[in-house]
Amino acid sequence: MSFLNIGTQAALPSKWDGWPFNSGFGGDWETTLATYAFSALILGAICLFLRALYGPKGIWRDKEMEREAEEAKRKELSQLEASFRSGRISELEYTLKKRAIER
Repeated sequence: MSFLNIGTQAALPSKWDGWPFNSGFGGDWETTLATYAFSALILGAICLFLRALYGPKGIWRDKEMEREAEEAKRKELSQLEASFRSGRISELEYTLKKRAIER
């Protein structure tokens, strides 16, 4: 039952004392890798949070930007339709470009 003796365990040195950002001394590749992974996780969470707020259909996105994007999409689709009807592009090319625009 020595593993339950918390006082003894707390006195033991640990490589995780300064985690996630140690002082730069005495770290090995595991702590360095864990630090990079932790930092990447935090940055990824920030990026996803900002995308949810300001990305397409975001709650704080300016409605004028949505309107401009919709107008540009309609204009591009009408140009694509005109190119297809005049025979400048094939049906396959038309379908692929239309899917790309509608995304």
